Amino acid sequence: MKDKEKHSKDDGHNHDHGGIFGKNTELYFAILSGVTLITGFLLEKYSGVSANIPFGLYIAAYFFGGYFTLKEAITKVSKGEFEIDFLMLVAAAGAAYLGEWAEGALLLFLFSLGHALENYAMGKAKKSIAALTDLAPKTALLKKDGDTVEVGIEELQIGDTIVVRPNSKISADGVIVKGNSSIDQSPITGESVPVDKTPIENPDKEYTAKSDIPDENRVFSGTINGNNTLEIKVIKEAKDSTLNRLVTMVQEAQDQKSPTQLLTDKFERYYVPSVILLVILLNFA
Repeated sequence: MKDKEKHSKDDGHNHDHGGIFGKNTELYFAILSGVTLITGFLLEKYSGVSANIPFGLYIAAYFFGGYFTLKEAITKVSKGEFEIDFLMLVAAAGAAYLGEWAEGALLLFLFSLGHALENYAMGKAKKSIAALTDLAPKTALLKKDGDTVEVGIEELQIGDTIVVRPNSKISADGVIVKGNSSIDQSPITGESVPVDKTPIENPDKEYTAKSDIPDENRVFSGTINGNNTLEIKVIKEAKDSTLNRLVTMVQEAQDQKSPTQLLTDKFERYYVPSVILLVILLNFA
């Protein structure tokens, strides 16, 4: 088995839960579950209000804490998958059956909070990936027959020469054939200080990504030119650029499971229905 294995967005782990509060609805529901739970508990223990008020607050905590968990469980059970979401619901229902509403609400609150925070973190990661894809410009100034023509970066071929104006983003990985400038490479390398770049000694030579090109002559798509105009010979097509590879690697890392995750998923497929079956058998013992 590979160290890591991809999983699709449809394998039961897609946490895009929108709602009346937008993308963070699940998080707000978890917070509301906690607020209603704590309020109900305090009123029950330290006030003389009618028992119906804490009970109503516990019901609200069940609703807010169990809403998205129930949706997730229904989706998985419809596919024949019994996972931890379903077990949490059964446990909360069992607590309610025994009259321990506070304990059941606490269980749903903690589970929904963890689920919501995971969803929030995944949302932030997706935003970061989207920001990476926006680094590269969509067009380039192609030098052709003495003129410059604006073309889409996907039209650039290895060996084409592009013109990069001052303070604009570089459109392709390449080698500088004309001009000197300082390049802000922080979007790719993280360097905080611009790097001085100079033209290569033999600008008429054909270069590719495998060519031995000194760092001071090489530039990357998505980096930012300084105050001077540059002419750059393309050494990689847009789909093979360093920036595109970086985005692909981040996306693949997000869509992969570690061996531990795979083992846990496999275990819970059998563990959850086994626990439910055992409980049913014990009731008839």
